[in-house]
Amino acid sequence: MPKLVVLLRVKDGIQFVNEWLNCFEKLADEIVALDNGSTDGTYEVLKAHQKIVDITQTEGYNEGRDKNILYAMARKRNPDWCFWLDVDEIFESQITRRHLDKLMNKKLVNQYGFRRYHFIDDNHFAGSGDYFFYTCIHDRFMWRESPKGYFENFVLDSPNVKGIGGLKINTNYRLKHLGYISKQLVDKKAEIYRTVIAPGKEGSLQKMYLHNEKKIRWYDDRENPEVKKLNSKLDRMQFTSLFERGVNKITKIIKSRFGKPAKSIA
Repeated sequence: MPKLVVLLRVKDGIQFVNEWLNCFEKLADEIVALDNGSTDGTYEVLKAHQKIVDITQTEGYNEGRDKNILYAMARKRNPDWCFWLDVDEIFESQITRRHLDKLMNKKLVNQYGFRRYHFIDDNHFAGSGDYFFYTCIHDRFMWRESPKGYFENFVLDSPNVKGIGGLKINTNYRLKHLGYISKQLVDKKAEIYRTVIAPGKEGSLQKMYLHNEKKIRWYDDRENPEVKKLNSKLDRMQFTSLFERGVNKITKIIKSRFGKPAKSIA
C-alpha cells in the first residue's frame, strides 16, 4: 500500500482542527503540521494527536516559506504520495482510504485534482459569482512524491506544489471549504492578510466576503441525482474555461510574434 503523508499549515484553527483530524486520521498514514503562531490551543491539539508525526512552529506570515519547511518535513517521512490542505478543508464523509488507494495505485498518474465547495453556512455552498466559478476548477492536489517538487516562495497565497511532471487527472471527489461560513472567520483572515498585502491593494480583501450568493444545498450522498447533475455542470464550466484560456493564449502568442496589422494608407 502506498504511503500517504498529509501536510497541514495552520494558524488559530481551533474551530476546525478536531473535525479536520477526524477526517484525515482515517485517510493519511502520517500527518506533518506547521503552526504559524496559534494562540487558541490549535498547536496543543495537533501536538497531542497520534497521527501527527512531526510538528513545528514559525513566526511572521510567509506562506511560501512555511510550505517549503513543511514539505521538507514530509520528505523525511519517505512518502510515496503527498497532499497539502488547509485546516478548513475536509473531504465529503463518504470518501475512505480505499478511494485514495485506488487513485494512488495507478502507476501512470502523478497528480490528482480535487474541487473545493465554498460553504456559506453549515448546509449550503456558494452557487454564483466568483466562488462558484472557483468550485469548477480543481485547485487542491495530491501528488506522487518527486525530488523536483517545490512550492514557490510567495509571502501571500503561495500556490500549489510545482515541478511535479507527468499525467494529472481531475476527480469528482469533493472537499468542503468551511472558511467562509461566518463573517468573524473572514474578518480574522482579512486582518492577517492586511499585514502583508501590497499597499493600495487592500480593496481586494473585500472579495473575501461573500455577498448575495445563490445558496446550493450540500448533499453528503455522492449518488444523489442533484450531486451528479452539479458535477456535470461543473465539468462543462471547466471545459469552457479551459477552451477560452487556450484561445486567449494562442491569440497572445500570435500577436507577440506578428504584431498588430499595419494600418492602411489612404
